[in-house]
Formats: sequence, structure tokens, C-alpha cells
Amino acid sequence: MTMRTRFRKCVVGGVMAVLATTAAATPALAWWQPEYSYRTRINLNTAAAGVTGEVARAPVLVRLHSGNFNFADAKPDGSDLRFVAGDDRTPLKFHLERWDVQEQQALLWVDVQNLQPGQPATVYAYYGNDKAAAGQDRAGTYAPEYKLVWHFDNAGAPTDATGNELSGQGGEARNAGGLIGSSLVLDGAAPVQAPAQAFGGGPLSVSFWVKPSADGQLFSLPGAVTLVSQDGKLFVEAGGARSAGAALPTGTWAHVALVNDGQVSRLYVGGQPAGEVSGALGAASGPALLGQGFAGEIDEFRVAGAALPQSAFQLAAASEGQGARLVSTDTAEEAKSGGGHNYFGILFKALTVDAWIVIGVLAVMLAVAIGVMISKSLLLGRVKRANESFLDAYARGARGDHDGLPALKLGADVQDSSLARLYLIGRRELEVRLKENYATGSRFAVTAQSIAAIRSALDAGQIREGRKLNASMVLLTIAISGGPFIGLLGTVLGVMITFAMVAAAGEVNINAIAPGIAAALLATVAGLAVAIPSLFGYNYLLSRVDDVSTDNQIFVDELEKRIAETWQDVPAAAIAAE
Repeated sequence: MTMRTRFRKCVVGGVMAVLATTAAATPALAWWQPEYSYRTRINLNTAAAGVTGEVARAPVLVRLHSGNFNFADAKPDGSDLRFVAGDDRTPLKFHLERWDVQEQQALLWVDVQNLQPGQPATVYAYYGNDKAAAGQDRAGTYAPEYKLVWHFDNAGAPTDATGNELSGQGGEARNAGGLIGSSLVLDGAAPVQAPAQAFGGGPLSVSFWVKPSADGQLFSLPGAVTLVSQDGKLFVEAGGARSAGAALPTGTWAHVALVNDGQVSRLYVGGQPAGEVSGALGAASGPALLGQGFAGEIDEFRVAGAALPQSAFQLAAASEGQGARLVSTDTAEEAKSGGGHNYFGILFKALTVDAWIVIGVLAVMLAVAIGVMISKSLLLGRVKRANESFLDAYARGARGDHDGLPALKLGADVQDSSLARLYLIGRRELEVRLKENYATGSRFAVTAQSIAAIRSALDAGQIREGRKLNASMVLLTIAISGGPFIGLLGTVLGVMITFAMVAAAGEVNINAIAPGIAAALLATVAGLAVAIPSLFGYNYLLSRVDDVSTDNQIFVDELEKRIAETWQDVPAAAIAAE
């Protein structure tokens, strides 16, 4: 199999691999819609947040301020905001709790799904579209199991953020500087009533933030369950039993959750277990009460008709409170030419160490190949020009007078001439043969054997000239044949590492696979980038070397014939004269 055949097979194989990968997965991380001029990447770090289990779906609080968001880039009312999942294709439901351009602050709830413990996730906020209509979906932000959600972001009685429209009675007092925007203020005398429709039979989850200032009943569902704050501790009471106390210091915010799965009522504080009472909940005999004899503040009150996992409360505690550890934001990106993305930036970020080594080796090979092509092209140009100058001088020279070939007057412009060097070889060899034959008194100035010897010397010189012309060309053949294989090696290693990472994670995630495979294919692209210009350069230089070699061959043939016809058979008069 020839070198060119092997190269064509490598090129075809590389192209087929790229096409197969392109067909298997649509490139991720492209600009979602070109109408939006800006986007901000929002990172969700479940490991830093201490989330130990999967969260299938949950509302995540995103705080925007002058430090991480330029409000001047969005519409004054924030109606052009859109949130997209990490695949940069899937829109997410969201709604605004607060949008204050003057104070440069915003509170947004985004419906995030499939958060895994220890695995970072990404959400993109898009904005900067003056033609966009309001896109928030307040009720759609919450999963169907949520029966009631109070933000306390309005004046008067609490209103429900879900589509169930279960507003409360009482509880008009607010603190504008609460934990998440405004918070509910309880004085211990007038509790807030939550509709009984939110507390049907079966599993139940109740969660909220609380900042106590005096003991009392934080939450009570008549005839079913009660949360009691007493002596700086929080207890859950159900069926005549009380759990062990959990610390609930006054004057500080804490996240509290109560979950009953039909068998046990569990209490969580700050996302961690804090006590439990066995038994299913009894049917409520009336509306639930918030703040029966309890003084303090409450924020983000939620009721779900399902036993939510502990990880959901860990997520809330780590993302909504002071010193939140879940959410971080990157510097805003601006669309270029109506939308786009720095694909090569993604590829280079995803490159592994072995891929960098392969690309580094290929870069050295490309530099060497380019150096050879440039130096060889310059050399061939000098030889071609010098040969033309020599032929002009040779055509003007005398034919000789049986004393040998004439000594031509050559300038510095022929110092690189291969023909000049061959001519000097022929002249030197002829002078030696002429002296030998004159000394023997032969009627032949140069015998046939002498001409054959001169031709051998010229052929040897011609071969040496060919070696000079072809010097270092082997480096181009190495780049042509070796570049694609080295790049393919980098691709195979990169794909192996990517799939090993997937196997270690235990789940197929296209957002993690796609950049790794794309970066691995970059090694193959680098190999082809070395081989293709080297192939073109090699063929071009080879054709020029062939031209010079042909000129050398023609000149040697002509020189041999000239020697043979001029000096082989010397007239008798010339011998007699000697």
C-alpha cells in the first residue's frame, strides 16, 4: 500500500468520524436565540451546598444585583428575561418575586430539574431583547404536588404563587428587609390562617424560614400535627407524642421542614434531621395556623401534598438563606453578530492532558514541515535562477580546442547552479583523460573507455545533486503519513477518558459527553491540519525537484555527446603536429 493510499484512508476515516459524531448529537452550548443580546451563566454547585441526594424538581432562588448583573442590559421591567437549561436549548419556567432597577436588586425563582449530588449543573439567563414579551410563569414554576406557596411579597393577606389560589387570612404585617425580600411579621396575638384545602389526607410536606423572637406554636394543623418553639428548641407533636428538641435560637433565620410519609412525621432544621414522631397524620379539623402565640418572622411558606426528600430541604437551606452556597454566576456574555458562541473556547477548555500533549507534538511537526517547505522552496528558486544564468554563460563559451572544456567566466549568480557543478566535474575528468592519452601517443584524444568513465563521474555528480535537492523531504512524508495517526491516537484517548468519566459518574449526561468528544476530535483535526498542507507542499516541491533533475539529466547527456564528438577522434594532422 502506497503512502498516498494510506493517507487517503486516514482522511476518509477522520471525516467519517466527524460526520458520525455530528449526526449523533446536536452541538450543545450554542446561543439559544439570536434575538437576545446577553446571557449570564448561573452555576449550581450541589457539592458545595451539601446536597446529598437527587432533586428531581425544585424552585431555585436566583439573586441578581449590581455585582453580577447589569440591569441596563435588560428591559426596565425585566420582561425580556428567559432562563434556559444547561443544554442551552430547554426553556425553564420562572417568575419574579422582586425586580427593583433603582436598587439594582432582583429575586427570581427558576424551576430547575434533575439536580444530582456532587455534580455541578448550569442554567443560562438570557436578556437584552427589546421586542420580547413577558415570559414568566408563576404557577408553572412549581411542580403539581405543591398546594400552596406564599412569598409574602404583597401587601395585605398572603397570596398563593401556585395556580391553586389558596390565599391566607390575616398576616398583613411585613418587614421589607426580610430574608427573601419581604417577610411575614407575627406578634403572637393574631395567627395567620392557611386554607384547609392545602392539607388533604396522605403524605404532607410543610417548609418555611423562621426567625423567632418569642416561643409559641410556629405551625399547627388542628387535630394532626404541631410545631412548637420552647426554650430555644423546636419540637414536633403528633398523636400525643413529642419529638426530641432541636436547637432554634432566637434572632437568627433557620429553615424548618416537617414531612409525614404516612408512617412518620420527621422534622428537619437547616436540611438536617432534627427529630421525628411515629404515626400517620390525622385528618385536620380546621385551617392551619401560623404563629399561634408565637412572635417573630416567617418567609417562603410552602405546602406540598407529598413527602419531599431531605435533599429538597438541603437545597432550599443552601440556596435561599444568608451565605447561600449553591448559586454562583459568571461574567455576562454578549452575542456576536446576532448570536453565537466561542466554540473553540469550549473545545480548548475540555481538552485533557493527553490531548494537549498530542496537539503539542503535532504543532512541532507542523512547524518543522512549514520550515522545510519554505527553505526548500527558496533553495529550488535559487538553483533554478543560477542554472539559467549558467546556461547563458555556457552558450557564449568557446567549443574548445582539444585542450579540454573551456573555463567559463562565471559570476556569483551561478554559485547555486547544479549545472555548473556538473560542468566542472566533466571538465576536470576530461582534462585528466586528455593528459593520459597525449602521453601515450594515442590517435584518440579520449578513448571510448575514458568517455564511459567521464559519464560515470557525471552520473555520480548528478545523484549527489539529487540528494541535495531531496534533503529533508522525508520530514514532509513523515508529517503526511504520521500526522493523522498521531491525531487519531489523541482522539481515541480522549474518547476513552470521556467515557471513563461517564462510567465513573454512573449516568449519561450529554452536556458532559459532548464537549469531551468534541475536544477529542480536535486532535484528529490537528493531525489533518499537519498532513494536508504537508501533502500539498510535498507534491509541489517534488514537481520542482523533478524539473531541476530533468535539467541536470539533459545537460549531462548533452555534455557527454559534446565530449565524444569533439575529442574522441583527433585528425592525423593534429597528431603529426605534436
